[in-house]
Amino acid sequence: MKKYALVTGAAGGIGQVVARRLAGRDYTVLAADRDDDLAARAAHAITGAVPITCDLDNAAAVRSLRERVSAEWSSNLEIAFLNAGTIVPGNVVNADPDDIDSQLRIMLSSTVHLAQAAAQVMTRQGRGHIVATVSQGAVLPIPGSAAYSAAKAGLRAFLAALHLELRGSGVTVGGVYPSAVDTAMLRHEANHDGSLLNFVGTVSTAEHVADGVDKAIRTGRLEVFLPRTDALSVKLLQLFPRLVPVLLPLAERIGERGRLRYLASSTS
Repeated sequence: MKKYALVTGAAGGIGQVVARRLAGRDYTVLAADRDDDLAARAAHAITGAVPITCDLDNAAAVRSLRERVSAEWSSNLEIAFLNAGTIVPGNVVNADPDDIDSQLRIMLSSTVHLAQAAAQVMTRQGRGHIVATVSQGAVLPIPGSAAYSAAKAGLRAFLAALHLELRGSGVTVGGVYPSAVDTAMLRHEANHDGSLLNFVGTVSTAEHVADGVDKAIRTGRLEVFLPRTDALSVKLLQLFPRLVPVLLPLAERIGERGRLRYLASSTS
């Protein structure tokens, strides 16, 4: 019997690495991305994968994928890796309301709906793993990325509640919380006025995040933070939020130097 793993954002850096690892463990990967070309490209790069077109910014498309989860993979969906993300850098006062809505739909509401569909079929099976790519921006909000932070903070709360609801069911729920990750999205931010806080600490690789996903699946942990050094700083500032505006100018100066180093290393 086949065992299936749903991966959203499968054409991107993190999704691609995780999907390849799962395929290497004999999962049939349901490689989901926002259009036919991206889904086909993802599936072509993943052994035995099935291309799934689903624009998470489209409620009807998400509903269709939910129905397929319930109908086609209801007896052997074992992993749902909900990873797709997007960002439109900029301050709230200058933001297009449609861009705000899009970020909230892609990274929060659509992810919640797909997690619910996965939870429904997995609880009937008595086994399975639901893991999402979250962000340390869920813990320490990022100025210049307020909608992104809101989506990720909401996702963190949802995963924590779902984790409690499914305890004892055989289904684990977890999130991976990286700081900056070397992906096309981060390179876009580096070149388009993204938050300088992205470049204060360590820039992880997609492989590092995939290691975190493996850990979440293996241990059933609710939250896996990486790298640890950045996570400690973020959690400390969460405890003392009054320090954030005091330290922000210094952090942004450090971040600008980090951004320039990142761009130099990306083009070398």
